Amino acid sequence: MRFSTRSRIAAAGLAAALTVASGPAIANDATGLIFGERQLALDLDTRCGLFTAEQRDALNAARLQARGTLLRDGVSAHALDDYADEIEAQAGATDCTWPEVAELRHRVADAFIGWQRLRDMQFDGQDFGWSATRSFIAGQPGWAALQDTGTLRVGLSRLDDRIRFSAAMPATPGAVSAVLVLRDMRREPDLYDPTLDGHFPAPAGAEWADWTPPDYARALVWASGRGTAAEQAVLSADGTGLVFHFPESAVEAIIARDPRETARIELIDGHGDTVGHYYFEIGDFGAARAFVRSGNLTVPRS
Repeated sequence: MRFSTRSRIAAAGLAAALTVASGPAIANDATGLIFGERQLALDLDTRCGLFTAEQRDALNAARLQARGTLLRDGVSAHALDDYADEIEAQAGATDCTWPEVAELRHRVADAFIGWQRLRDMQFDGQDFGWSATRSFIAGQPGWAALQDTGTLRVGLSRLDDRIRFSAAMPATPGAVSAVLVLRDMRREPDLYDPTLDGHFPAPAGAEWADWTPPDYARALVWASGRGTAAEQAVLSADGTGLVFHFPESAVEAIIARDPRETARIELIDGHGDTVGHYYFEIGDFGAARAFVRSGNLTVPRS
């Protein structure tokens, strides 16, 4: 059954069905409903200006988390994109003065009150996930979103209201800089299997990964600086490791990638040679970041 756009909007507060012709298998799945509802709310916000920046982040966190789950469950990226395109088209044809639109705005605002009270959230991945927290201690560095692979600690570090992408690794002789390595999506639009379906060994340190950045299509984001001694003490596993910070472009680049693939941090010496490398799972990093941003970033833990 195909519902009218007004019926969908009235139902799409935070827990009702959404059905579109292009993606019935997605729409009838519980996670697909979450993805569709949040996508619809965000598209209506683009058209009608319904929500605050924090409310949009909250909706986007749920949308990205649902999208990552659907991709890991085998739904194709093309199917999700087609589904989102149809929802966007329906939102674009919606009259912002409909009472159903106002009702959606109120439902999201009410739900956001409870969402803001959450301090911590876990965003599971295939092999490694992200642990996100809005809690912090004034004047002390810490992790706002962390993935710990055992050899690499990576994610969003925080010092008061400053949040940036950082990586902490074991101390490595000669390392003076670091670079984030991602798949270049223009040169290689598809996920890359380094084993070519099991015919070759996986890269060292990425034996657990299905998809890695190909050497022939690499996108690089260089570190913008090193961590202080205080940041080393808190952010690295043993308190003595290397800490590198990256520019905001690193955050946007990671979010733009497929949550099923991996990225790599390479350590570089003074001659430009690689002296260490560490892989991490992209997973639902975008959702973790949106969760952190949708809280009150200026109130420390009491």
